[in-house]
Amino acid sequence: MTQSTPFILPVGPNPDLTDIKSVLVVVAHPDDIDYGSAGAVAAFDELGISVGYCLVTSGDAGGDSDGLTKDQRIEQRESEQSAAGKVVGVDTIHYLRMPDGQIVYNLELREKITRIIRKEKPDLVITQSPRRRYDRIFASHPDHLAVGEATLSAVYPDSQNPHAFPNLLDEGYESHQVKAVWIAADEHPDTYIDITHVMDRKLEALFQHASQISDLKQTKLMVEEWCASMAELGGLGKGKFAEAYKFIQIAH
Repeated sequence: MTQSTPFILPVGPNPDLTDIKSVLVVVAHPDDIDYGSAGAVAAFDELGISVGYCLVTSGDAGGDSDGLTKDQRIEQRESEQSAAGKVVGVDTIHYLRMPDGQIVYNLELREKITRIIRKEKPDLVITQSPRRRYDRIFASHPDHLAVGEATLSAVYPDSQNPHAFPNLLDEGYESHQVKAVWIAADEHPDTYIDITHVMDRKLEALFQHASQISDLKQTKLMVEEWCASMAELGGLGKGKFAEAYKFIQIAH
């Protein structure tokens, strides 16, 4: 994939996107990807770029009055996420099944994410921001912050350091160097992805999370407003939709 790819509009630092053949998206909860990055994933799919997901929790704390047991809720939300992935061409989803609402940044989480990175060997990792935003507090769920920080640590240095978590070598997971990271929901994005042509797929993927969306019309309007504002911020102009990221170069 080169910088001439139409849907990639780098602003600020000039990301080297050459030879990106595989992507791993690491997030805390089911539906996090579809709110934040399903458009980019659909665009990658159209280019034949392989994308896999890693879900740290299965959203077992995400039902207020659904009457389901924890195990039933896990099954429901994983089913919804798997269906959402298929809409945008994703079949590989790793569910770590850590407790929803209780994720903390620690070595255990770093090891789990490192294992998935070494297994999938992505060129690009997309994850959540580890920095709290006071203007968009809902984007700064404690689970999001912990997953973002742990993923960055798993990318560098853990996944590329053969001496980090030596048990992973015993399991057959050799070290791997990720080329770049995109951070979603960062306060200062510098890479904008034109998703206008795949906006319908993004919304279809998001709407697979039926247990979490009570008003489809309102959700559609909200997401379209977000993506339209990102398009304007990135200089695409009116009538366009975009997702925005902070680019981090890892390997040259």
